[in-house]
Formats: sequence, structure tokens, C-alpha cells
Amino acid sequence: MADTKHHARPAPVEGDGVSYSGLVWFIVILTATTLFCQLLVWGVFEWMDARARSRDVTLPAIVATPVEPAIIDGRIEGDTSRPGPAILVNEPTTLRMFREAEELELTTYGWVDRNTGVVRIPIERAKALILERGLKAR
Repeated sequence: MADTKHHARPAPVEGDGVSYSGLVWFIVILTATTLFCQLLVWGVFEWMDARARSRDVTLPAIVATPVEPAIIDGRIEGDTSRPGPAILVNEPTTLRMFREAEELELTTYGWVDRNTGVVRIPIERAKALILERGLKAR
């Protein structure tokens, strides 16, 4: 009988193998490093800007002031001194204007080519005429 009496011992508890203090230190060091790099880059940009300003040549009073470009209808306007492609800076505005022009062509009467007598009719009217007259058979 002595063999059958077992004293229950608690099972050993294993750890999950994660060092939480190591994770906390990693996050702290990563945050500090990121902030340091951001400050370093900002400082370098400020230093380069100050250097560029100190090297700028002051223009005489007779020279016209440069034109400040502005954004008009989604495009940069006003700076004609530098040729280049028209850069879209506000694509939703340009897309809206394009769709309005397309809608105007689809819903109004107008000339396609006045010399040859080709006209444009609204799409709904064109559909009604096709249903009324049918299409020519080949």
C-alpha cells in the first residue's frame, strides 16, 4: 500500500520564453533612435537652407520680381520662365472638368465640323432615332 500513495507535487511551470523587459528596452531604444534620426535630418536641412540663403545673390532693384506660380484649375500657372510639362497638382478638379465637358458633348446639339455639315445631337435623341428608324442592314 505504501507504493500506491503518491504525494501530489505541483507540475513545474515553464516560462513562455519571452523577455518582456527586453521588448520594452527594444521599443524605448527604437523610439529614441527614430527621434534622433528625425532631429538629425531636420538639422541638416536647416543647415543646408541657411548655406543656400547665404550664397544667394541679391538682385538689383531694376530686375523684376519673379512670378509666384499659382494652382488654377488643377494646374500650375504663372511661371513661364521654365518650360516643361504641365504638371497636374489637383487631379480630382481636372477629372471633374473633363467629365463636365464630356457630359456637355453628350447632352447638347453642336457642330462637329461646320465645313462638311457634320453635327452632334444628344445621346438620348440619337437612341430614340435608332429605335424609331432602325439600323441599316448590310
